[in-house]
Amino acid sequence: MVSLSLDTSELVHLLRSPHRTTQAVLDQAILNGFELIVSPVVRHELVSGALLSASPERRLAQLEELLVQFTEPDFTPDDASASGRLRASLLKQGTPIGDIDVLIAGQALTRGWTVATRNVRHFGRVQGLSLIDWSVRAEVLSAEEIAARISD
Repeated sequence: MVSLSLDTSELVHLLRSPHRTTQAVLDQAILNGFELIVSPVVRHELVSGALLSASPERRLAQLEELLVQFTEPDFTPDDASASGRLRASLLKQGTPIGDIDVLIAGQALTRGWTVATRNVRHFGRVQGLSLIDWSVRAEVLSAEEIAARISD
C-alpha cells in the first residue's frame, strides 16, 4: 500500500481554495486505496496558522473537516531520532531545510512514506525521500525532476 504524507503546503492549498484539480487528485488517491497521512507536525503548523488568521474559529472548523480524511499517526522516538540525524546531515552538507520540514521528512523517511508537497525545493534536498507535487502531476517525481526544481 502506498502511504502519502501530505505536507502543510498541499493542505493549505486545499483549505484556501478547494481547487478542483487538487481535490480530484486527492479523491483519486482515496479511490486507489492509498493511505493518506497527516503528521502531527503538519497539524501543528495548520493549527498555528488557523489561530493566527482573521477568522480562527472558521479556519479551525475547516481544518477539522479536512483532516477527518487522514490517518494521524503518533510522532515516535524513532521519528525524532531519524529527524535529528537528517538535520545534522543536511547541516554538514550545507543544505539545511526548515526545522519543521526536517521533522516531516525524517518521519516520512523512517516510515517509507511519499510526501505530497508544493515545497520540492526544501524536501528535494533529502536523499531517498519520495516526493509528489500535485501541482505538476499525481505521480512520484523523478530524481532528475527534483534536481531541476532544487537548482531553480
